[in-house]
Amino acid sequence: MDFISNDKKAIEEMLQQIGVNSFKDLYTDIPNSLLIENLNLPDGISEADLLKELNNLALKNHVYKTSFLGAGSYYHYLPSLIDYVISRSEFFTAYTPYQAEASQGMLQAIFEFQSVVSRITKMDVSNASMYDLASAMAEAATLCSFTTRKKKILLLEGIHPEYIETVKTYCWGRGIDVEISTKDEMKSKINDEYGGIIFQNPDFFGELHNIEEITRIVREKTKKCKIVYAMPDPSALGILKAPGDYDIDIFVAEGIGLTPSFGGPNLGIFAASKQLMRKMPGRIIGLTKDINGDKDGFILTLQAREQHIRREKALSNICTNQALCMLACLIYFICMGKTGLKQIAYQNIQKANYLMLKLQKEGNVEIISKNPIYNEFVAKISNENEFLKKIKENDILGPLRLSNYFSKRDNQYLFCVTEMNSKEDIELLIKCVQSSRDNSKLGDNNYE
Repeated sequence: MDFISNDKKAIEEMLQQIGVNSFKDLYTDIPNSLLIENLNLPDGISEADLLKELNNLALKNHVYKTSFLGAGSYYHYLPSLIDYVISRSEFFTAYTPYQAEASQGMLQAIFEFQSVVSRITKMDVSNASMYDLASAMAEAATLCSFTTRKKKILLLEGIHPEYIETVKTYCWGRGIDVEISTKDEMKSKINDEYGGIIFQNPDFFGELHNIEEITRIVREKTKKCKIVYAMPDPSALGILKAPGDYDIDIFVAEGIGLTPSFGGPNLGIFAASKQLMRKMPGRIIGLTKDINGDKDGFILTLQAREQHIRREKALSNICTNQALCMLACLIYFICMGKTGLKQIAYQNIQKANYLMLKLQKEGNVEIISKNPIYNEFVAKISNENEFLKKIKENDILGPLRLSNYFSKRDNQYLFCVTEMNSKEDIELLIKCVQSSRDNSKLGDNNYE
């Protein structure tokens, strides 16, 4: 449909009809300090000039030879089939199926995704509506509060700092108190006053924890508190015990099958016990029969969102179903299968431990991680500046500097290794560490 702007006469008639004199009258609730009088936009340019400008901007992008950066966004192998399927026109423009039953193809894709997630996690039900792990964790926190009618949530140390901030933001708006505790402190702290407890495994530092011990402690102290298990990289499901095998109520994870890009877009996985099914945020798609009982059909079975419920009664404000990202994740799981996911998980563990053991032999490196790890570990580099200089020279996207999040962790780095890191990549990183030790003269730090 062509866009035809309104003329002055039409605008005056509309304003008169709603009882205002000008457009400014519509914005009286907005402080003057927030109003922008003039955007000062540049003049328009031709298509050829625009393409040239965009190409020049794209040249600023840099693709590294290899990457050892993780911390919530992981570089995994993505089968070519993913891009092929999600680029098809019937999927590429897909959004929320408002006329749900007319969108049978997309509803089936969501149904299959929910089924795959439930099988992998061994949880009763799953949705397809979270933006990322941070929002899924925050929704889980508010769900715990709603179902238990408690206004306190406990987070165990080791959760990604950015996830913690997201949980705090969600809970602040709901009047829910968020506390952070170590596992030892939890033993004396947890009681019936807490609506939920959330832990991350592997944690932010890549360390694996005894989930049975955590759940046992909580259940011995209180029967009311909900337990939320968060997993930053679901490739770990290929080798770790399924969340549903533990006594937990909610499982949340970051999606897989999408490129790290600039940190997104991504997908949040949300699965729960059947007791929480009607309280889950987002949508649940169901399989049914047509009116004659002859043909299978897919329907929008449950949705607890503010567009269909009065805002003060809505359990969630999630307003999309992440259909395209969900489809990419579904295709990834289908392509990998149980065997492929297990092989990827094995490579993540094996390669990360190989690098850690190699670095442990270097005189300028101290391994901080003490527990078993998945694909990440923490190491302290004594001659930090020279190390950063060397990895930059060798076109390596280096590990995460932990002092960005924790002021007391000077010279500590979070190394991530996935199946995409070859032995040659790992050996190159080790050489950078060795070179920085041999040439320990400090230089300018231009690493970002």
